[in-house]
Amino acid sequence: MKRQPLRNLVTLAVSAVLFVASQASAQGTSIDFWYAISGKAGETLQSMLQEFNSTNEFGITVNGTFSGSYGDTAQKVLAALAANSLPAGGLVPAGPLWTCREGNYLLEEYMAGPEGLPEDHFFPVLLDYNRYGGHLCSLPFNNSTMVMFYNKDLMAQAGLDPSAPPQTWDELLDQAKTIAKAVPGSIGVEVRDEGWWLKGLILQNGGAIVTDDASGPAFQEPAGVQALEFWKTLVDQGLMPPAQHDVSRDLFVAGRVAFLMASTATLGTVQDGAAFAYGTDLLPGKAERGSTVGGAALVMFPSTPEKELATWRLLKWLTSAENSARFTEATGYVPTGPDAASTDIVRSLIQEEPAYAAGFDQLAVSSQYPHFFEMGTMDNLLADAIEFVELGVKTPQQALDDAANGLIKEISSNQ
Repeated sequence: MKRQPLRNLVTLAVSAVLFVASQASAQGTSIDFWYAISGKAGETLQSMLQEFNSTNEFGITVNGTFSGSYGDTAQKVLAALAANSLPAGGLVPAGPLWTCREGNYLLEEYMAGPEGLPEDHFFPVLLDYNRYGGHLCSLPFNNSTMVMFYNKDLMAQAGLDPSAPPQTWDELLDQAKTIAKAVPGSIGVEVRDEGWWLKGLILQNGGAIVTDDASGPAFQEPAGVQALEFWKTLVDQGLMPPAQHDVSRDLFVAGRVAFLMASTATLGTVQDGAAFAYGTDLLPGKAERGSTVGGAALVMFPSTPEKELATWRLLKWLTSAENSARFTEATGYVPTGPDAASTDIVRSLIQEEPAYAAGFDQLAVSSQYPHFFEMGTMDNLLADAIEFVELGVKTPQQALDDAANGLIKEISSNQ
């Protein structure tokens, strides 16, 4: 332990030497950058990359390329890792798995370098989302949390107070019952991204998704089973239709759904399409409030010192308070840190559209489990477990036990 300070000094010294050596030759550097977001978010990012190209003082040119969906991009990165053909950087899903897990600690080195950033530039939970094995591996950018959207008109029609949406599981159940009974054709509760909400329910019930070191599942413990039993209650009482959640957002925008659990990034779609009064709030809780965060991550891949410095300068520019706030304004993703959240842009945004506030407030009660290679497998297993329960094929305990065994098997096969 006594040698740790010396090692840190050596790391800083090496970083400084690399920075000085590459600074002059970084002028005029061209870098390739992949990004896994499309639609309004992708258009906004591409516009920002073009702005960076035309305004940065270093003459850096960024060649931005849409790399496909999250799943497609993950496969593309895996192939590029094997072929040693990675871009200089990117905005990719599960960033820590393609960087620190591969022995790439460039981001951490540049964070601590001469042009670095303090960690308190970002919200802690968003940095946790970008760690692996105790190392900071990537940076936040297009992050979101899950919030509850609610239809104020349906609440009023059912005799409920539109300014008092449900705060607990019991209140959600009661209000959904009231609306479904009072308004023919209405749907009490819906969800967009089933696994994400189940994780939130587990956290709200005092449980955990995986073990502390992410070496195995924990979602099959009593807190998780109770969460899925609550889910089953919503379905069994006719308050949430089974196995049709892919159209949940459209149904909400059409005015049929009272309470929709969805990403903060859904707000833009709701704003554009809803012809009724709506609001947002934190996810209803039980023992506590809680949710995990989602989104892709900004990464650096090994290249040349010149390209690495150019990539860092791009990432630092993208995550500046002003640019993070601008991205939030255009897309509905949360600001990446306190400085961004305090900008006039974000303050004005919340004043003009209060529905943005819930997502920002949810960060304070959100948490994140460690990244591990089988995360995608876990999400698929949880989605399957939910569908089995919704269709009456398995009990919540059976479904989660089977999902846990599947995840354990997958983890073991990769060791």
